[in-house]
Amino acid sequence: MASDSSADEWTDRGVVAQLGEHLHGMQGVGGSSPPSSTNLWSVKSAWYREGPLRPDERGLCCTRSEWRKVDVMMDGDAATSSSQAQMARDGRHWILRPARPTDARALAQLFAAVRAEGRWLVTPPSAVSQPSEAFFIGEMIRDNDALSLVAEADAEVVGNVLISVERSVVSDHVGTLSICVADGWRDVGIGAALVAAAQEWARRAGLAKVALGVFPDNERAIAVYEHAGFVSEGLRRRQYRAPGGGYRDELLMAWFPEP
Repeated sequence: MASDSSADEWTDRGVVAQLGEHLHGMQGVGGSSPPSSTNLWSVKSAWYREGPLRPDERGLCCTRSEWRKVDVMMDGDAATSSSQAQMARDGRHWILRPARPTDARALAQLFAAVRAEGRWLVTPPSAVSQPSEAFFIGEMIRDNDALSLVAEADAEVVGNVLISVERSVVSDHVGTLSICVADGWRDVGIGAALVAAAQEWARRAGLAKVALGVFPDNERAIAVYEHAGFVSEGLRRRQYRAPGGGYRDELLMAWFPEP
């Protein structure tokens, strides 16, 4: 992307790209190709059309073939998620849980920090308005059928995984995965745990394919994906402009849940 693009020009398409570009958004585990704006935002009518949601014991609901997080009351206690305590390989504790709209600002800050590293995200920092990004992230979490999970440590969001589902009648069996982990929390198993949780959601959602894109030099990310069962589908050469000039290729990968 041209570095002299204004933030206003990127308020819509840039933010949408980011949500799918934290795809390349972490050192060690990158993510997926940018989902379209149609996939991310044309969701409200579907949400209300599909009727009542009935939560299971984890606070997840299924209508048609898609699972969603909702706030529910169970046995007199407020249960808004299926938060799971985790331990990183270095012994630090963290929590895996569904994202909430109130996470939007923290997620925008996470993406901005990773973007500032200059290597893992497609869109340059100068092309992004952080408040606008936070707004769109909140709307996505609130209204979208997609999966959005966060990794939280010491009350801070340190990672995120997203699966957006195609809305076309001929490709609504395909999800696009993107993932981002903060510097200082990489190479300790968080990326692998986020991918595994996303795969479990995809199985429950009845998806037939989960796709992603990753920069070919993101070797640690590729290793995580391959370990999780993703296979290479091809290379898109000169797919993105590099911040310092030239172009960057994108490796396409996919995982196919067992029927």
